Amino acid sequence: MIKRFVTGLLLLIAIPVLTYAQYGKISGKVVDRETKEPLVGATIVLQGTALGASTDIDGRYVILNVPAGTYSVKASYVGYHPLTIEGVSVLAGLTRDLNIELSSTAVQVSGVEIIAQKPLIEKTATNAVRIQGSADIERLPVRGVQAYFTLQPGVVLQNGAVYVRGSRSDEVGYQVEGADVRNILGNGSLITTIPEALQEVSVQAGGYGADKGGANAGIVQQTFKTGGSKLNVMVQGETDNFGNYPGKQTLGTYSYGYSDYVFSIGGPLMTDNIKFFVAGENNFVRDANPWFWSGANFGYLKDNGGSGGLKGDSALVSWPAGNVPGRMNNRYSGNGTLLLDYKPVQVRLAGAFTWARNVNNDLLMNMFDLVRNPVTDFNNALFDGKVSYFLTANTFFEVNLNYLDTRDKTYDPLIGDNVLGYGDSLALAQHGITYVNRTQAPLPYNFYGFVFNRAGAPLTGFAKDHNSYIGGAVDLTSQIGNHEIKVGGSYQYWSISHYGIGAGVFSSVYTSPDVARNRAALATLLRRVPVNNYGYDEFGAPLSSGPDGPKHPYFAAAYVQDRIEFSDLVVNAGLRFDYIFMDDWKFADPSNPAYDPNNFLIYPGKGNTYAFVEPRLGFSFPVTDRTVFHLQYGKFVQAPNLSTVYRSRAAAAQIFAGQYYFSNPIGYNIQPVRTTQYEIGFSQQVSDFAAFDVTGFYKDVKGQLQDKYFQTSANSVAPSYKAYANGDFETVMGMELSLRIRRVNRIQAEVNYTLQDARGTNSFANSAAALIEVTGGGITPDMVVPLTYDQTHRGSISLDYRWAKDDGGPILQQLGINLLLT
Repeated sequence: MIKRFVTGLLLLIAIPVLTYAQYGKISGKVVDRETKEPLVGATIVLQGTALGASTDIDGRYVILNVPAGTYSVKASYVGYHPLTIEGVSVLAGLTRDLNIELSSTAVQVSGVEIIAQKPLIEKTATNAVRIQGSADIERLPVRGVQAYFTLQPGVVLQNGAVYVRGSRSDEVGYQVEGADVRNILGNGSLITTIPEALQEVSVQAGGYGADKGGANAGIVQQTFKTGGSKLNVMVQGETDNFGNYPGKQTLGTYSYGYSDYVFSIGGPLMTDNIKFFVAGENNFVRDANPWFWSGANFGYLKDNGGSGGLKGDSALVSWPAGNVPGRMNNRYSGNGTLLLDYKPVQVRLAGAFTWARNVNNDLLMNMFDLVRNPVTDFNNALFDGKVSYFLTANTFFEVNLNYLDTRDKTYDPLIGDNVLGYGDSLALAQHGITYVNRTQAPLPYNFYGFVFNRAGAPLTGFAKDHNSYIGGAVDLTSQIGNHEIKVGGSYQYWSISHYGIGAGVFSSVYTSPDVARNRAALATLLRRVPVNNYGYDEFGAPLSSGPDGPKHPYFAAAYVQDRIEFSDLVVNAGLRFDYIFMDDWKFADPSNPAYDPNNFLIYPGKGNTYAFVEPRLGFSFPVTDRTVFHLQYGKFVQAPNLSTVYRSRAAAAQIFAGQYYFSNPIGYNIQPVRTTQYEIGFSQQVSDFAAFDVTGFYKDVKGQLQDKYFQTSANSVAPSYKAYANGDFETVMGMELSLRIRRVNRIQAEVNYTLQDARGTNSFANSAAALIEVTGGGITPDMVVPLTYDQTHRGSISLDYRWAKDDGGPILQQLGINLLLT
């Protein structure tokens, strides 16, 4: 494992892949400090980089394509004292206004260096953007990217899923270094990032520009750090594992086997034009879902035989205090960047990888059967890149390529990949497990109505996934006067494979041993189990094509965007064209689907492709340096959760056999989900150290998936069936409030609050499953009700008390405490 970890870290730097990063820009005016006259031809340089600009006839300058981060900006002009401004922060997708005043050499000045403060309000943002920088991340008393962005207004974390402004969880997008890492088969991010590797985490709850798509609710963007001009090494560790084993205490508490070790290194590589940053992390926890559990000892209890076990058989029901055994998680992650800055060419390479192993345990019911706890292995990797070439000082084009690969496998640790061994008593006997008969697993204990699995009982079947995409984008950006015009296009091509089969495979095969010796007949038996396979055959071997081959959805887009910036008005106008192919199925006649009940197969055709044009328009009105209004309107389109439309032909055929009793059917000829959003906001800096913003929003979502019952015709072989179809809708309105207080007298604070009302026909695609079953398919709900993940009032308060550097003496300096309330 260590060898694999080190190799992965090296690949983050060594693999020659192009990058797709997060960039902003710096603009402003250079004038004489005394006369306020513009200085023509003054030079502005970002120290430690090859980035810079010269002022025009009006003393104005612009530096494009600046990686998100913090910089020292030096301004110089003949006959004037040079000036260095430290701590200039650049945020992804935004403009940092930096006006500079230089003093003539004829005037004596006391200093040539000043420290910039991060603005409390973003004057150039035309929508609500909430950003956590690396310093903010370091101060928070929680770890993990999800914990950071779910503290922001408009974001709800419920039952492990994230919802933004009342939309479903599969409508939230995730980006790392600009590359799309959203799980298109569900929700959440496919890539793990290390907190110490992040330069910033931002949340845009809708309203983003035309160059972004594929997520209707909002986008969570994560940007990695870039190496600085000096070598920097960091090592950090935290643990509660001090050798106190389950049931024993140290310092009055129990250990849950938690440890997290991080290292990072970054800086120049031989020359200031090449900078690297690499971070690695090992996160281990013996109990992934710790409870404050004091243990229990019920002594020996007798099986009452109510679940088929041997009546009168006894077992010791005792559980130690502390962590619950059999719920271990172990993860190794690496993140890194490599920047080659040789203007007019700039290349940025980035990567992330994770290997993880999780052991799953259903709390106490498996306490006698820990040896067969399901194990899940994860591997994922992201390689992305960007090459920028400046045609002129104010015009550049960029080429982006990115590749994402994720794999996971869930298995019984005693059987592994041997699909036909699941449920085979002879195979399990080699591990000391005795079945009741050839196919019957040990029956559970029943103690006073409480069921516990006996040792050797099967706890999982076998499943594996291999999903990947290759994507790219080409953009041309030009600053023409006050207009920043961007024209480009993007493409993303997926390959999706899945294999899944239940724990009782062998019992289905054993019922016909003579037939099962024929591979074709055995495949038919496996389909009856059923096996859910695409990208694999019935036995789990990879397939590259055919009706059960991998799914290949693709998403193409073209966009044009004009960002117009004046001192008192910013306009962000764009138009996006999306072309979506989900590689789903459709029947020529839904009332007479092509269904073969003998071989458990269906014969559908390919689904449709869809094209949409989406206008995006945003305004920002900087009334003063401390007062800003913004307005935003936009249309957004995305594919729904594609796990709702992907099954094997065998698994889909089983749904016909089950008619309306399947709670999770498959969708045919599904259309994308459409959202229209409106937003209005007001930001006010009330003092040198405090600012607030209030944002109101309204959005209308159409075409979400819902359960529907389809009646077949009288001459159809297939019975009436249930399937997902577009039909649900929702309406969301709300208000977000954020208050930020810069550090004063060692105290820094942030307060966030959301008032929201989210209503729709169903909260989830299968919410109506029970009603359809009870009514025999007669009713599909169309009543508008509050959604289950709607939280009317939600807020958080973060208070940080900290001594600064050279404050509080050698013991207290830079010591602090952070309190978080939600």
